[in-house]
Amino acid sequence: MNNNYFKVFSNCIVTKGYTQSLISDLQREKSDFIPNSLADIIERLNKKESLISIYQDYGKENKLILDEYLDFLFQEEYGFYCSSEEFDMFINLDLEYQSAERISNIIIELKKNELSSLQTIISQVEKLGCKFVALVCYEDLVLKDFDDIKLLFDDTTIQSVEIITSYSSYISENIISHISQKFERLTSLFLFNAPAKMNMRSRIKYCSVIFSQKKYTNFSFCGGITFNNFQTNLPKVLEAKNHNSCLNKKIAIDVNGNIKNCPAMPQSFGHIKEITLERALMHQDFKQYWNITKDSISICKDCEFRYICTDCRAFTEQSYINDNFLDLSKPLKCGYDPYTGEWEEWSSSKLKQEAINHYKKIW
Repeated sequence: MNNNYFKVFSNCIVTKGYTQSLISDLQREKSDFIPNSLADIIERLNKKESLISIYQDYGKENKLILDEYLDFLFQEEYGFYCSSEEFDMFINLDLEYQSAERISNIIIELKKNELSSLQTIISQVEKLGCKFVALVCYEDLVLKDFDDIKLLFDDTTIQSVEIITSYSSYISENIISHISQKFERLTSLFLFNAPAKMNMRSRIKYCSVIFSQKKYTNFSFCGGITFNNFQTNLPKVLEAKNHNSCLNKKIAIDVNGNIKNCPAMPQSFGHIKEITLERALMHQDFKQYWNITKDSISICKDCEFRYICTDCRAFTEQSYINDNFLDLSKPLKCGYDPYTGEWEEWSSSKLKQEAINHYKKIW
């Protein structure tokens, strides 16, 4: 059998941007930049066009370029040469996103003197099928606080707990190790307002530990988009292709007890002491952003990173509101320009200053 075809593995998807494209291997969780011209060729390959036909269309003058493109795909294991019969043996990847839970994750802002209120909230979270909980406390927690929080999650169906809190001088590697070993559901510990000597990342057992020198007093720290935050994996990419990559199946309770899509968003759907999470979820506007993908967001729809990036509707450039009064503007804290392929510090952009000043007044 002649290898007249080239099969790109179904777990390798191409995202075409304005200046360049991205090929993402969702199994190996890696992405590479490719020229848009190669993205066009991959599209033809995926339609089962023969190599002979493609080479003929591009002409002899482009043979070396085509050779380089195919050699790149083959050497990087994005695909393989095959016959027509072999090509048909491989089915396409199902790009639908499915998850059984009504809520996948929740963010809860806490005050130290209200830790006990978590118990009622956790029982509601379990009823919604939620498995991932992020706790945010702008005060420093002592060892007893961590122990008390740990006890609240014992014998629950919660799989992962992330804690974001202020650094305290009592924190040491031994203390963190003690917390991690006892609190097995704790998968991430982010300590802000830490001294420079503690500016580091580490992993103790199954818990990721991050120290930051920045000082946070509210949820305005969220929404930053950087190259290091991109995630190339099957669940995240499929969710981003079908839903909003930040707000889909998310619920939050801010520091004042208001139930929201995100603690930084202005709209409240009720107070946790007055209504249940389930009732708030039934509000006609609660899910309005759940299905807004990056393909609908101004500028982002032309970006090659749009399916490995996390969207933010809490802080935007406020440049495009659609007919349904939904904000479809580019995230404020993104410094990437897909039309030039260049990054800049978002906070220094002259075009963002009006939006930045708006949020400064709020926070």
